[in-house]
Amino acid sequence: MTTEPARAERPRENLPEAVTNMVTLWSSLAEVAADVAHAKRAIFLAYVAEGFTEAQALDLVKTI
Repeated sequence: MTTEPARAERPRENLPEAVTNMVTLWSSLAEVAADVAHAKRAIFLAYVAEGFTEAQALDLVKTI
């Protein structure tokens, strides 16, 4: 007795709406990624200003 695997329902959104939602999501993701990069850069520069070497500061920022 073989049973077919359960199939997901088709999305109810229409394609243009789904694409619009995806564009909004990716735009938001890009903004957040830029904010994270700026914050990490600021932390890196703060470590260097406190006397850490650039290599030490980079290692510390990588742990965040």
